[in-house]
Amino acid sequence: MPVEIASVLAKMAMLVLLMLVGYLCARLRVTGPEFNRRATPVVMNVLLPATILNSVIGSEEPVSGTVLLGYLGVLFLALLLCFVAAWLAVWLLRARGDERGVLWLTMAFSNNAFVGFPVVEVVFGPAAVFYAAISNIPFNLMLYTVGTAQLQQGEGRRMNWKQVLSTPLVATLLAAVLFLTRVPVPQVLGDTISTLAAATIPMSMLIVGTSLGGIPVKKAFGSARVYLAAAVRLLAAPVLVWLVLRLFVRDPVMLGIPVIIAACPSAMIITVLCLRYGRDDSLSSEVIFVSTVFSAVTIPLLLWLLF
Repeated sequence: MPVEIASVLAKMAMLVLLMLVGYLCARLRVTGPEFNRRATPVVMNVLLPATILNSVIGSEEPVSGTVLLGYLGVLFLALLLCFVAAWLAVWLLRARGDERGVLWLTMAFSNNAFVGFPVVEVVFGPAAVFYAAISNIPFNLMLYTVGTAQLQQGEGRRMNWKQVLSTPLVATLLAAVLFLTRVPVPQVLGDTISTLAAATIPMSMLIVGTSLGGIPVKKAFGSARVYLAAAVRLLAAPVLVWLVLRLFVRDPVMLGIPVIIAACPSAMIITVLCLRYGRDDSLSSEVIFVSTVFSAVTIPLLLWLLF
């Protein structure tokens, strides 16, 4: 089924307005870094897992474990294609030193949780969130192995399983079990999960907007390399994913989900990792800011052009 561009634009406008509320709250000092520090764990460990579980509760869609494993492979491939686009861009930009790893991360990893999942939900419906959530598996595995290796530069590169096994990933695995076994969930528990899930989109956008409120706008919009990194993240990566996956993924929703995730702005967690490993967090913050702002236009544009 073709994507209705008017509907997508209206839903993206809603997300942008929610993000703008967060931005204004930050500028008016209603919220700030302390709000994000406390609210982010709530979203990641409570609301987002509830959204993932809510996407499969009551679902009657007959899907086998083999199909889910196959789709996991599709999402792994989509992430690897983003890696390819990022590596080519870093080479073309002739990035050196710390800048090389930071730029690669901002172009390779998208904000799948705070932007991708809400967009998938408003475009394709709550049931699609489960399929989008499967992207947590390749995302976490690759971010805390290949991703952190880009910042460590010769330091110890052992996988940290506590970071890989995040709460959303555990919720995804539990949702897969519920989805495959069709274990009935008591109504009161289902209603509780559904109520919590309804808060995910507004809270996610408020956090994103608050984060943007703390970034110097003039500096972010004055750098050519930031624009180029954002263009790779928002345009080159999703188009490459679409070109390859469309060769064997026929369902428009199953194709649209990895394309939307690939079209999302840079992941906010990258700035946290840069701080942890003593790298240039200002560069990552600028790319995150610019890519988040422009994603409000590029995501519906890509869906309209590609689907």
